[in-house]
Amino acid sequence: MKLKQRLILIAAMLMLSLQATANDPVSGENSHYKNLIDRTGSPYYMQDFARGEHQRFSPLFDLGAWHGHLLPSDDNIGSFTGPAIISEEYLNFIAPYLEKLSVYKDQSHKVKLAMNSYSLPGALVQELTGDGVSIRMELRFVSNRTSLVKTQITTKKPLILRWEGRLVSKLTAQDGIAKDARSPFEVYPQLLPQWQVSDNTITLKFGKVRAHGQLLTSGSSQLQLHKTLSVNTTHEALSYASDTTIDSDTTFYTTYSYLLNSQEAANEQAIIKDVLNQPELYLARSATRWQGYINSALRPLASADERHKKLAVKSIETLIGNWRSKAGAVGFDTVSPAVTGRWFSGNQTWPWDSYKHAFALATFHPVLAKQNLNAVFEHQITANDAVRPWDVGFIPDLVAYNLSPERGGDGTNWNERNTKPSLAAWAVWQVYEYTNDKQWLAEIFPKLVSYRNWWLTNRDHNGNGVPEYGATVDKAHTTDDGKLRFEVQTATGWAAQSGLENYKDQLIAHPQKQIKIPAQTAASWESGRDDAAVFGFISSEQLAKYIKNGGKATDWHVGFAENFDKAGRLIGYSLLQESVDQASYMAADNRYLSKIAKELNYPRQASYFLKQAAKLRAYINRCMFDRTTGYYYDIEIAPQPLASGCAGKPLVKRGKGPEGWSPLFNQVSTVEQAQQVVDVMLDEKEFNTYVPLGSAALSNPAFGADIYWRGRVWLDQLYFGLVGMSHYGYCEKAQQLSEQLLTHADGLLASAPIRENYNPLTGEQQGAPNFSWSAAHLLLIMQKQGRWCE
Repeated sequence: MKLKQRLILIAAMLMLSLQATANDPVSGENSHYKNLIDRTGSPYYMQDFARGEHQRFSPLFDLGAWHGHLLPSDDNIGSFTGPAIISEEYLNFIAPYLEKLSVYKDQSHKVKLAMNSYSLPGALVQELTGDGVSIRMELRFVSNRTSLVKTQITTKKPLILRWEGRLVSKLTAQDGIAKDARSPFEVYPQLLPQWQVSDNTITLKFGKVRAHGQLLTSGSSQLQLHKTLSVNTTHEALSYASDTTIDSDTTFYTTYSYLLNSQEAANEQAIIKDVLNQPELYLARSATRWQGYINSALRPLASADERHKKLAVKSIETLIGNWRSKAGAVGFDTVSPAVTGRWFSGNQTWPWDSYKHAFALATFHPVLAKQNLNAVFEHQITANDAVRPWDVGFIPDLVAYNLSPERGGDGTNWNERNTKPSLAAWAVWQVYEYTNDKQWLAEIFPKLVSYRNWWLTNRDHNGNGVPEYGATVDKAHTTDDGKLRFEVQTATGWAAQSGLENYKDQLIAHPQKQIKIPAQTAASWESGRDDAAVFGFISSEQLAKYIKNGGKATDWHVGFAENFDKAGRLIGYSLLQESVDQASYMAADNRYLSKIAKELNYPRQASYFLKQAAKLRAYINRCMFDRTTGYYYDIEIAPQPLASGCAGKPLVKRGKGPEGWSPLFNQVSTVEQAQQVVDVMLDEKEFNTYVPLGSAALSNPAFGADIYWRGRVWLDQLYFGLVGMSHYGYCEKAQQLSEQLLTHADGLLASAPIRENYNPLTGEQQGAPNFSWSAAHLLLIMQKQGRWCE
């Protein structure tokens, strides 16, 4: 479908959605999309962890808000439990319930209520009935800081309404069992809130806490509740109680607002006032907005079955739940990896993730897709940068609410040790195809070019146009006198060492991999595949088995090179290997830059980038493909180039990984080579496992079904594989493997949250829950079901 036709169709759908009523398929009681994610829970601990120290409950978040709500367990009916608050960079629960409603016919006669509760896309609903009383409560988000609860009470007799709220009394649990039963306010006494109470408002103002890794508050953050009903309220340090009376049927509204600082609190007051003046308008806008998301995203699924549509909507819910509006050092809205992930909350932004989020978001929320990419480039390094001016064009691996100490903040998550692979132009082009925003394209194009040039200036050690993964000049990698850091294991522990030549000597002295080098970690992060075998990662047990089978420990040693600018200044480190995935991404990057340049009427640049893409394509197919095994590999950079012009030979000894199908995804493989790669992907002794296309082949010496990037199935790599197969005509096989994923990955078609990754042998859920790039690729996979080659 042409872009103009697509935009007209989307606009028509949105116009139709404006006519949404209480009986529409999203907000109505007969919704097909109820409870797609289990949002039930009563958090009695500030940190209520499951496996991996990720939060075990999945609150509803929306509109980029920094607080979320749950449906209650049976012991807390009458409340939307929580809320969860994102304290700058970490998710914490502040209360098991903050507004639990009970009704009385007189002072001693409490009405026993039965509950029916459910979630919808963008809403939580409770229906309570008992002894002539019925109550319906619906919660939706109405701004990027405020949620709204509508409460309708039907009664034939006067009632006393009572609310109670309490803050969490314990710090940490693991799977619901106390791990640290201390009060959070004992551990962080500054957090103890100051209460301000009136007849329709409760405000909790929290003190300043800078507990990195746990809890961060500004000193003026606050939680506000506003009602359209006047009540009498009393409070203690950690709880409150309110009451009022009604004589007949009553409808009232309550807003919840979590504000990160006093400026936000001041700015939100006018919004809260307007919401309470016309609450039905805001509730209708929420329902209409969600109908628009779903209509747009499901357009390609018109003939799909219900399970595909439900998974697509579940993916939308996940992405929107991880949406954080701009705050702190991040000046654009963005979608973080996982709001319930231990280290992935707040507006923490990785380029690798954001590129993928943007592609999926473009299919139903193109404005947010552009914001995601703007956030990536916001902190791109320029020539006048005060910290690393030699890294012009560099995009930091992670930016977050708080700047790093080097940049004047106190953040510990901010990371400039590495960047991420060259998928930026790919993402920009996908978003442009949905938006046709040429002004935005023109603004971002020079940033894309600068990023490409950084790779060739700071990461191409041998100057052949094929950049390597590596590490920046950083205190984690480089001593004060400019030497490479590493550690050698001794009888008494790890001993700090430095110097590239010394590192080479120590590798010879310690062939059994008893060396840790931070630059190796950064290089693997830079690839996006953190502990992949191709970067030399293997467990000691696996290495021993590898040696027993005739291999050498030195096969797993990684070499490094120092990169200098023309003035002799150290500007970074390169692994002494050229990675096939980065080379393929770079080839595609050039191709998309050519498309963008042509669109912007820059013919010379369009021609130049297209030629560079062709050169890389030829190099990849000539140098990185191993005919014996029929697969693509990284190549080890030899002291001198080979006669073929290749930098070295393929690193077959470190086994097969998903980098081998990157040339197919990026459309640089030849047809003959693609056929051989697909054969490997479909081989049940390689990648065709119970859940297929994992992060290492079964034959890989470093494979482990529960190892982060040496076995687990990541849905981005699986998607790349399926798209790569479809590019070369293997459409039925792509469909077959996608069905295998849906059938075997635990919880995907049930109410479990979408996970970071899945066990290739059992389908078990692994990693962080509510994971954005998994959701992004599931949505894209659902949109391709039955039409992989269209």
